This record gives sequence, structure tokens and C-alpha cells, in this order.
Amino acid sequence: MFMSLNGILLTLTLLTTSSLAIGQTNCVTQLTDLNYIMNSKKQGLLRFEKSNANTDFSYQSEQAFSDYLSFAYQHILAANPRASMPCPVLTDTYQLLVKQQQRTSPPNIVDLIAPFELRQNNNHKAVLLIHGLTDSPFTYHDLAQIYFQQGYTVRTLLLPGHGTAADALSSINAKQWQQAVDYAIKRTIKDFDQVILGGYSTGAALLLNYLTVKPANPKITALMLFSPATEPHNKNGWLAKWIDRIPFVNWIDKDADIDFAKYESFPFNAATAADDAMRSIALPELIERQLPNLAIFSVMSDVDTTIDTRASLLLLSALHDVKIRPANSLDTLVYYGNKTTITSDFPKDYRVLNPQCKNATCKNIHGISHIAVVNSPDNPYYGIAGAYRNCGSYLDDDTLYKQCKTTEKPNIGERTAENIAAFPTFQRLTYNPYFTEQALYIKQFIKQVEGSQGNQ
Repeated sequence: MFMSLNGILLTLTLLTTSSLAIGQTNCVTQLTDLNYIMNSKKQGLLRFEKSNANTDFSYQSEQAFSDYLSFAYQHILAANPRASMPCPVLTDTYQLLVKQQQRTSPPNIVDLIAPFELRQNNNHKAVLLIHGLTDSPFTYHDLAQIYFQQGYTVRTLLLPGHGTAADALSSINAKQWQQAVDYAIKRTIKDFDQVILGGYSTGAALLLNYLTVKPANPKITALMLFSPATEPHNKNGWLAKWIDRIPFVNWIDKDADIDFAKYESFPFNAATAADDAMRSIALPELIERQLPNLAIFSVMSDVDTTIDTRASLLLLSALHDVKIRPANSLDTLVYYGNKTTITSDFPKDYRVLNPQCKNATCKNIHGISHIAVVNSPDNPYYGIAGAYRNCGSYLDDDTLYKQCKTTEKPNIGERTAENIAAFPTFQRLTYNPYFTEQALYIKQFIKQVEGSQGNQ
């Protein structure tokens, strides 16, 4: 696979800046400073907010989305310990934001992780994208381009407790996330004639909860789910809220938090909030609600170690009921991995797309990870040429952790027990080698949805 121009530029940046003084450190060169990484991991240098910044936003639909964007930006700036650090990660989305005079170049970290809006010159149609647990709107820098190219204004949201430091998740709950999501949906419905909703992981669960609690607004035309959070792969997640009550036992994972766009450390309370969000769409409860008559597009991997893929398939099956959802004829599942692992009771009329590896690059990848599906191989930070490495499998072993961060050619894929046992240093895959195919599937789905709307 050929390296993108952005990837080449980032590589040149790394080569140019690797020998610079510490005073000129940025979010990319910091990834090569192993001493700093290990010290941050040990001492939690980036694990805590730098101040008790203002977190008050009314989340009333009367408030303009521009007001919300301004609030979120200022909140990150005040609370994130690295918000003002230079971060030369020039995604296509960021360059478009600069062109639209919403950002300046070169970016700082706050500019890349703050929620954004790619604006079209009309108010006809928009897509609202909700990120997942521990993430930021940077999650959508690649996918946003696909929707924008189809003529959609693209809006993103920053879930409360995100964008600053991992300890912010220690005092958050699922109701606060839902309140923010509800605001963004209602505000976008006010502003546009047609709205597509897209959610990654926990963001998908929050969207499903909104759409099934009460009848969906007819302006909402489709739902797109990326690695949707249905049930955790670890079935002991419900214990988190009880463990969190034990004094001085606050963290499931303590990492360096060197990833500018995503928390690496993980408090028990975050697991509690995520579990609550998933329980809100538990199948026994979901089937008692009014299912939205929306076409559903889903993406998932057969070896997802964060979310139980089987539970997600069961949920999609329930939502596919033609008696209450005539729009189900457009339902589409992009399934990465072995298609035979799809349960035999999965609806036979469901459109299942199962891209196959056709080049050497993907043949060296051991499973598509939960976090990989949203990022392009050309992503200048998470992609093939990107500098970031996810080494969270080795938090309890500093030697293997260091090897994962520094080895020239690490094995990559989903961090299954089998993969970790088979390979001495294993990096969790952070990009989707089938992103080009996925983009094509999204475009085809949108055209079908728009066609069906035109026939109504």
C-alpha cells in the first residue's frame, strides 16, 4: 500500500525534529522519548486535569451549535495538560477546517481533538458523529471526509469527561453522556432537513438509546454503527462500580497517556458508565421499545476484544424485524474476518459485506481490532506511517512495553490471548487496512438511503 502525502510529510517531520531540543517537543516527537513515556506511565504525568475548568453547558437545544463548539474548545484548553502543545498531524479534515477558517495552521493538540463542524453551503443534510469511550472527535477525521464528499455537513460531539485527562472519567456517568448526545441530535434536527446519525463504540449505544426511547424524528434518515458497544467482551464489567467503591482503588489501567487523541489510562468509573450505557440497550429491554424505521449500516470485527461481537449480531438481528422496520431492506453489515463466525440464526436477507485481503500489507495483520475500523491507513498519526503505537497489552511488564514501543517491525492486529502468546511484542492495530472498501460501502449505502427517501 502506498504511503499518502500526509504520511510522507509526517515521516519527514519525525526525521527533522527527532534531534531537536526538548523545548521544541511536540505530540509526535514525544512519542519517541521513551524515558518521558516510562516516567509518565509511572507517575501519571498526563493522567490528571490541570485545573477544575468550567464544565457547565446547558445542553438545551435552543443553544446554537457554534456556542457549544466554542465552549468545548475552551474547556479543553483550560483542563488538558497538553492542550497548547504543537501537534503537526495534518489530516485532510484539519486542512479543510483551516480552509474554512475554523482552525489555524500549524495545529496544537486542542485544535485536533476539539469537536468540529465541516460546513457545506446549505442546510439540506448533515451527519452527526459520536465518538466512543476514552476517545475524542479526532476519531472521525478520516470518516468525516467520506460524508463531506457526499455533500453532508459533518458535526462531531465531545462526550463529557473527554478531551482533557483520563481522571475526568472518574466523576462522569452515562446520563451526562446521553444529555450531550440528545442535545446534539435535537440541535442538528433544528438546523438541517435530513440527518444521518453515526456512532462509534459507546457512541453507538448512546444513539441507539436515544432512537428507541421515543419515536425518531422523520428528519433522521439512517443510523451508522462502528464497532457498536452492545456487551463487553469481559463479562465482569458490572463489577467495576463495586470495585470503584474500595478506597484508593481507582484505576483499571495506568498507562502513559501519551496518545494525544485518546486516553490510555482507564478508571473503574469509566467502565461503570460504559456498562450503564450498554445496559440501556440490552436486548430484553430494546425489543420492548419502538424500533426506529431507519436503514442501519454497521461495521464490526470477528475478533473484537473490547465488545462481544456475538451480542452485536444478536442486536442487529432484533433491529431487523420487517414488521416494525420496513426500512430494513437497506440494512448493511461490514464484517471483518471469518464470515463463518456469523451466527446461523442471523437474518438470511441481511446484506453482509466481507472484504478479503488482496495485498501483502493486510496479510501481515492478525485480526481487525475494535479501535481500527474508523481510521484510514493513510492517517498521519494512527496509520501505516504514523508514529503512535498502542502497547496497552504490556502495562504490567515494562520490558515488553518498551520493546513494543521500539521494535522495528512489531506484529500488529487485535490483542487476543492467542496473538499475545504467539508474538513476543504485539501492537494493537490502529488503522483499517480495508478503509478504501469501507468508504465505498458507506457511499453506496448513502445513495440507497437518499434514493429511498426520494421515493417516499
